[in-house]
Amino acid sequence: MNYEVFSPWAEVDAVSSGGLQPRVTDLNKKTIGLFSFFKEHGPMILREVERQLKEKFPEAKFNHFQYPKDCVDIADDEEYQTLLEEWLKGVDTVVSGHGDATSCTLFLTYNTAWMERLGKPTVILMHKHFENIAQSGSSARGVRGIRIVKTDILDMSSLFSLEGVVDNIIKPGITAVIDDVVAALTMPITPEEKALSKKEEATSRIVFKGSLQDVNRHFYRNGWTQGLPIIPPTEEAVREMLSGTDLPADHLIAKIPPMSGKATVEKIAINAVMAGCLPTYLPVLITAVKALMDYPKLELGVALEGYTCSVASWAPLLILNGPIRKELHVNSGVAAFSPYSMANNAIGHALGLILMNIGGLRPGREDMSSIGHEGRNGMCIGENEELSPWEPLHVGKGLNRDDSTVTLFWPNSRSLLRCGDDPALILRTLCDNIDTFGFNPGCGIFMGPTVATILSDNGFRKKDVLSYLLEYARKPAGNVNLRWMRGNSHAPKTVPLAIESTRSVRRIFDPDHLMLIVIGEPYHRHVALYGGGGDHGGPITKKIDLPAHWSELVNKYRQIVPTYVRY
Repeated sequence: MNYEVFSPWAEVDAVSSGGLQPRVTDLNKKTIGLFSFFKEHGPMILREVERQLKEKFPEAKFNHFQYPKDCVDIADDEEYQTLLEEWLKGVDTVVSGHGDATSCTLFLTYNTAWMERLGKPTVILMHKHFENIAQSGSSARGVRGIRIVKTDILDMSSLFSLEGVVDNIIKPGITAVIDDVVAALTMPITPEEKALSKKEEATSRIVFKGSLQDVNRHFYRNGWTQGLPIIPPTEEAVREMLSGTDLPADHLIAKIPPMSGKATVEKIAINAVMAGCLPTYLPVLITAVKALMDYPKLELGVALEGYTCSVASWAPLLILNGPIRKELHVNSGVAAFSPYSMANNAIGHALGLILMNIGGLRPGREDMSSIGHEGRNGMCIGENEELSPWEPLHVGKGLNRDDSTVTLFWPNSRSLLRCGDDPALILRTLCDNIDTFGFNPGCGIFMGPTVATILSDNGFRKKDVLSYLLEYARKPAGNVNLRWMRGNSHAPKTVPLAIESTRSVRRIFDPDHLMLIVIGEPYHRHVALYGGGGDHGGPITKKIDLPAHWSELVNKYRQIVPTYVRY
């Protein structure tokens, strides 16, 4: 049997661009703009660029601009956009730098491409490993083939001191590429670079016809799957999936970065079909996509790419609350995190495909996580509200118990703890083991019902547990890179940082980045800690909008559950 299948790859809005700007012919008597990002060592690198260019072009002038925000597109920042536009009026050409981590490089590229589109010839300095994501980012902002100079200078954020880095790291790194910087600023635009600015043809809706095996291999070769078998997204299958919503197929839910792919209802449905979803799962995925796009709106102001494109390894985790858990047969009990439930697996996997095919994430190009994360397929669970002694997660977020909700959280580590039956021992175990990766750490505490009941029976409400952990989960200040947090504009807003290294500091600074979920069955005293979130915002909880015929839809698919044969 042959299948005619729809493309899962998203369309993007055409961004007008005249291509690269003409280069300056000579740097003497020109004013060279030096644009750095939020990291403390960025201006240090560009001051060395200035010093070495000054030796070659004594009559050149220089003007520095540092943008202090992490992972923010300056085109969306009214305050700094105005300041940068004014600064650009006084420079002839721009050197941006230094891209030394994935999401940092991506946003440096976004902002440099914006300056190129405003009429300034630019070049970006970055570590040699990040050229692919820079090209993707500049293309997404309408500048294909942006000029890049690749260095060997690695990210210095983890260094507790920057003493000696200029002489030992920065100076030799810039000396090796300074002639490339000059060439990138002065060499005329080549015919090949001009050709890159031409508009590409739109992808056909029907992208392939073939057998089940052929479809799977075609999709994998095009980078549209992780290699797991897929359900072919035929017109019939997509039409059935669309019965899970009242929204029209062409309704735009969001534009998912870094590609800014259009997450229409149909594109979400196509990826849901591929993952093996039922139509009843579609409202969850539509709401999850909305949650993805809430990250830039958070107080920290960091966009989604801080998770999806980071060199650190983060994975999307969806937590369902309310009646929808039972209606979809979402596992919240025995082995809830294990891959046995259709709803848990398919919903999580569909979000992973959406990030690939609508967000435009591919390994080694946009996803440059240094080690990676097994959860990048996507994870989905339900909270065991029935066995919890406390209010469920969504009620603590201000929603009603009868609301069906989805919470999006981005963990990057997991540890399983075995607790006793003494409340003091349980709390001490949690305090000593909460994961604290990043500058503004977060943690999801997934607590077994027995442990939760022990704490509750001893007078601890959920908010008491969270308050206790926030205050008493601590570590020595000397173990925290306070220089990095202050120098990179990442000091917490909730508490002051320690000045003396002999003091202790919180493992979690912000209560909004700490959550407690009851999950599993009550026959053991286990707690799983999923460290993550926080750094780039979240977790985010949103109410799921259900179609008018929801009860009929749930009833239609209610019987799709496993029956295990005894042996």
